[in-house]
Amino acid sequence: MKPSLPILCYRNISPVCGITPEEFRAHLEWLASHGWHSIPLDQAIDYVKGGAEPPKLSYVLTFDDCYLDNWVHAAPILREYGVKASFGCVTAYLHDGPRRPDSATAGADLRELPVARDAWDRAIERNDPTAFMNRTELRSLVEEQGHGLFGHTHTHQACFRSNRPLREAQNDIRVHGIYLEVRDGLPMYPSGSAYAHNGYWPESSDLLENKLAARTTGERIEFCLNEFTLCRERLEAVAGRPTRAMSWPWGEYDGVAIEAALLAGYEAALSMDCGANRPGTPLFALRRVRMQGGVGCRELNRRLCIAKNPFLAGLFRKTYRAPRA
Repeated sequence: MKPSLPILCYRNISPVCGITPEEFRAHLEWLASHGWHSIPLDQAIDYVKGGAEPPKLSYVLTFDDCYLDNWVHAAPILREYGVKASFGCVTAYLHDGPRRPDSATAGADLRELPVARDAWDRAIERNDPTAFMNRTELRSLVEEQGHGLFGHTHTHQACFRSNRPLREAQNDIRVHGIYLEVRDGLPMYPSGSAYAHNGYWPESSDLLENKLAARTTGERIEFCLNEFTLCRERLEAVAGRPTRAMSWPWGEYDGVAIEAALLAGYEAALSMDCGANRPGTPLFALRRVRMQGGVGCRELNRRLCIAKNPFLAGLFRKTYRAPRA
């Protein structure tokens, strides 16, 4: 039985949200001291497609969303340990600007930089994407530091999964991408990925009109194909090389989304499923090990022991399944 290749999934590396820089450094220190070494995401895709088996104790390190804190706090620690990573970019929030200081910049005051916990509000509500990395920073990650990029769709769009209102309003950032303006008194519905569900949408842009319209499968395919293609083309313009993979927003996908990703030119997609990554693993459901704040090195070891063992990874496997229409 071919070995399984763990793919780690991080998001925020920040003193104020997600995983702290100290926790992240401890993870990389533990990995290095126990013989683990990072390989590029492209090499993992080749292995799952039947290519050469990676060296023992290999892993892939990924980040979703391309928050600015990945540049400020994660990139310097990655350089310190010689670890290569891949970053998933939401291309609607690509923007131009100078390279901002990072935690390795002598005398830099990082307190005025936008933080990830405000990133989506700033971008969606105020048209301010500066809590995400800019093109200059992304090019530096690729050209100077040897990291990779993958697509995370163009807008990371949500939809309402149901037209049955929730009894109690939920504080869910996803509704900010559905309603043109979120205000008190608007009915709220169960939300999910607009790529994995046909969904329901406000019928009118009139804030006083609360009726929802159902989207057809054909409309979703057209939406997904446009989003995935635009994301790939914009990323390739930044990186100057093909973009082979994408990741599913909120880890949600189905056959319609996979078909659109294939048509858009991707070879693989990263999920949030548990399970093994080895020849025969579905290329558009590559499994990842979720990392979050509070995960110590002992827990990291436990998760890696499961993820690298095809039998154990299969036992712990959980897969997203779209609800029946």
